[in-house]
Amino acid sequence: MIDKFKAKFVEESMDNVHDLEEALFLLEKDMNNKELIERIFRAMHSLKGGGAMFGFNHLSEFTHHLETIFDWVRGNKLAVSTDLISLTFSAIDHINHLLKTGDLTNDEEIADQKAFIQRVQAFLTLTDSPAQKAGMTSVEASGAEAAIATKTYLISFIPQPELLQNGTNPLYLMDDIHALGQAVSIAYTHKVPSLDLIDNTSNYCIWQILVNTAESVNEIKDVFIFVEDECELHVDQIAETNIIGKPEINVLIEKALQHNLLLTPDDFKSGDWNKVQTKEPEEKKKVVVKEHKISSIRVTSHKIDELVTLVSELVTIQAQLSLYAENHDDPVIGALTENIQKLSRQLRENAFDISLIPLQSELMRFQRLVRDLSKEQNKDIDFVIEGGDLELDKNIIENLTDPLLHILRNSIDHGIELPEERIAKGKSPKGTILFKAFHSGANVIVEISDDGKGMDTEYIRQKAISKGIIEADAVLNEKEILELLFVSGFSTRDTVSDVSGRGVGMDVVRRKIANIRGEVTIESQVGKGTLISIRLPLTLSIIDGLLVKVADNQYVIPISSIDKIYALDPAQIKQSFNNVVIIDKEQVPFIDLRKVFNEPQHQTDIVQMVMVKSEDKKSGVIVDNVVGEYQTVVKPLGRYLKKQEIISGASIMGDGTISMVIDTSRLLQSRKNIKVTG
Repeated sequence: MIDKFKAKFVEESMDNVHDLEEALFLLEKDMNNKELIERIFRAMHSLKGGGAMFGFNHLSEFTHHLETIFDWVRGNKLAVSTDLISLTFSAIDHINHLLKTGDLTNDEEIADQKAFIQRVQAFLTLTDSPAQKAGMTSVEASGAEAAIATKTYLISFIPQPELLQNGTNPLYLMDDIHALGQAVSIAYTHKVPSLDLIDNTSNYCIWQILVNTAESVNEIKDVFIFVEDECELHVDQIAETNIIGKPEINVLIEKALQHNLLLTPDDFKSGDWNKVQTKEPEEKKKVVVKEHKISSIRVTSHKIDELVTLVSELVTIQAQLSLYAENHDDPVIGALTENIQKLSRQLRENAFDISLIPLQSELMRFQRLVRDLSKEQNKDIDFVIEGGDLELDKNIIENLTDPLLHILRNSIDHGIELPEERIAKGKSPKGTILFKAFHSGANVIVEISDDGKGMDTEYIRQKAISKGIIEADAVLNEKEILELLFVSGFSTRDTVSDVSGRGVGMDVVRRKIANIRGEVTIESQVGKGTLISIRLPLTLSIIDGLLVKVADNQYVIPISSIDKIYALDPAQIKQSFNNVVIIDKEQVPFIDLRKVFNEPQHQTDIVQMVMVKSEDKKSGVIVDNVVGEYQTVVKPLGRYLKKQEIISGASIMGDGTISMVIDTSRLLQSRKNIKVTG
């Protein structure tokens, strides 16, 4: 059971680290923002407290020192600086390591942590305390601190019955409150049932604590930071001085326990304490426990994958049922089939919504990459994000991360110039990389642009000639030259750096993006910058497709890539030149799938052409017959079929046969030289 709680702690701590890192990026741009400083402090406090509770002792020790630094910052004893932020980013890397490994066992790692803690502690010696700044001696400062006024607070802690089930011991919380100053706890046990009815996993008690302390309300609330969603908490100041132990207060406590009624701030109004009377239960002001509604739950990713897989299987079975209904004239079966089809589509959409996660979940590592590499290369770069809240299938995001990291490295290394170079060109010394994501029909577009030096197409052309990629007399337009960047082994960098220039680059980016049915293009202008666009599907496992027939086989074309469907006279095809036909007074290239799949030609009265589009390309695809729209479960290809140029997956039909899913992007890219082998 404790391992289960530890795993939950690590998972929740990763969210805390993510929040910490995000707040740190914002603080770097606004170093006096008190809300961000408080947010960072609370994240540190959560990591420290949780680490101690679940046995991550090295994590708790380490974050304790970081928490102290930011406690000084929020108390105006220490100013936020670039060095402090850089140190904290390095500390985040160490926290991630501690969360993955648990307590350190290697002597070298333990020594490294001690050295890191010394670096953290060094920041506390860089500034004097407010008392020293005021010119006080150490004795005077000590006396001044001793004279700090304390206040008395009433804490009402009303836990839910499920409190114990997340590993919380409420008595530890009482201990933490008592550590803040002089305190007295009141336990209300009137809801505890008889012994034979007690559930040992449920909490039945309510606590109130009177505490006299110099700490703030926020400091008191921080004690309950791990249980704030499992309780109702009230912290009210009831006196400017210490009133704990006064006879009048003791009488109040005794009457409250006698009548099982919670104390309220009104009971402690200034005046003659003896006049405060405990009212009858039905007349007393009660603290109402708010209804607790869980707005979200945490689910492991493998459960979501399993759900999507099951939904995919349901869609396949539903297709079998639809086929059966078509072949049997039974109105009852037909009606049931129609209802199941509607429900399966709704279930599919809900399952996909669950599997979507915001891009923002991965953008933090991109921000970190830009920050660290720009400082390493002495460049000043502003990383701007638009559309970070846009959601994508988690499997797409997982496969998209590496290509995006590579593109960003190229922008930093090749694109953005050094500040002095930019000033000489009349630019701002600070470069900008813009990450932009937005919906476009059934797709998502991700754009990474920079305002750097851009790409010299003539230089790229000469490089391609020198590497034997193209002939010296080859005539290419600007777009075709930029396409050379996607050729395997092509690099414009003469020397190898730690960031790029190893000849493994944009070809790998395109291949990885193609594996998730995406497309990537490049636009660039010398002196202005570069734009890389990535077009992605919303999901991978189930698509709405158009089922077509070619010879004896069926294929699926994604609906999202289809523009129109035409019925043509066979004479138009026969009279065409270079596989181009005139449709609606426009020249349209076409691809005959019979030729693509090495099927014999046949005579037909009508030629059916499906117009498909990809990026700015458009082409007709000739098929034998358009069967109709089909909800397609896309299965990955086996290793023997992975080398196919234009097939992205396969689908099991209702009758058990296999239909190949056509990748229209690759089909159009390879129109001039398509080879399909079995």
